Amino acid sequence: ADSAVMVIDAAKGIEAQTRKLFEVCRLRDIPIITFINKLDREGREPFELMDEIERDLQLDVTPANWPIGMGRQFQGCYDLLGDRLILLDRGHGHHIAERERVDGMNDPKLARLLAPSVVEQLREEVAMTSALCPAFDREAYRSGHMTPVFFGSAIHNFGVRELLDALVELAPSPRPSPARERVVEQLEENVSGF
Repeated sequence: ADSAVMVIDAAKGIEAQTRKLFEVCRLRDIPIITFINKLDREGREPFELMDEIERDLQLDVTPANWPIGMGRQFQGCYDLLGDRLILLDRGHGHHIAERERVDGMNDPKLARLLAPSVVEQLREEVAMTSALCPAFDREAYRSGHMTPVFFGSAIHNFGVRELLDALVELAPSPRPSPARERVVEQLEENVSGF
């Protein structure tokens, strides 16, 4: 494999099997993108989950998006890399609403789309991530030392598109691979799969 996606349950955190699979990736310096799942249920705080990844797996973490609420209060995510607001449209069977382009955290559009207390908390938490987390470094990610962290809810297909888009954009192309009789070189017509 040339890259991996590590899925972590928002309530349980890093589980034993995840740790074992992570060690396989670590031995091969495989880049890992992290998806913290089940934000539509009550779980642990995002900072606590990122701290667990950093502490237990010895990976630098940087959020790629930031959750707005959790459980019944989960409203969506703020895309930190693309400066977009992505809302969960609960009125239409948990479909994803259109992405709203905003011009940073001070854009007045935020106040029209979210409650004032939610906007205030979002601004505070995003400011904390900027102060506490390193900026995304593509080389650190590709060398297996940093993981961008995405938040979402796979059962509602929320955050999955952003995760897959990031995998396509950030993950390395297929590398030459040793085989029994020869080295399989990277070719333009190589097919990557999920």
